[in-house]
Amino acid sequence: MTSPRPLALFSLALVSLFGVVACARARGEAPQIPEASQRVVLTPSALAVLSGSQANEGAPSAVTFGDANGASALYLDFSKDWQRLGVPLAAFLALDAREGAVHDSVPVTIEVWSVRSPWQPGELHTWSDKPRLAPPFARITLSPSATHPLRVDVTPLLRFMAQNPALDQGFALLARGGEGHGASFATGMNGGRAPRLEIYVR
Repeated sequence: MTSPRPLALFSLALVSLFGVVACARARGEAPQIPEASQRVVLTPSALAVLSGSQANEGAPSAVTFGDANGASALYLDFSKDWQRLGVPLAAFLALDAREGAVHDSVPVTIEVWSVRSPWQPGELHTWSDKPRLAPPFARITLSPSATHPLRVDVTPLLRFMAQNPALDQGFALLARGGEGHGASFATGMNGGRAPRLEIYVR
């Protein structure tokens, strides 16, 4: 697997592309949607949650990023039907906060990477089962960690997938462990709204 290296020069170069959008999302500002565009919303065709500290025993109702339990990851894949729409104008991953999530003042940084190796939810049990990841990627810092929806601009990732459809194996949302409660979001399993991929096309 290609491990995320937040301090690597290549990563820092990419961060500069996402910094403005990430800061806007962290402040809760509305994303810039192209005018006269059509909105397509997809829910996951496959979903898995992994923890760096314990084995996966099925998809939980929520995923928590940045808490004291250590690193965590949410894997999402979506129907490839969107590819027939061409290269998107914009795209966002949206997750709803878990009901009853605890407000936390400790910042949480979440990275969204492109998954490059095939995976199935039933095959991801431990942290060592992680599928391979590769750029492009996006990053967002929640400060303080939010009890409102998470919305990440993944336009460059989806444009890459549109131009390289054979490499589209979905997304991975990753976060290191932290010292606080972290930020918890619904997976749509056993209630709650599922994550969404919002795509804007002409």
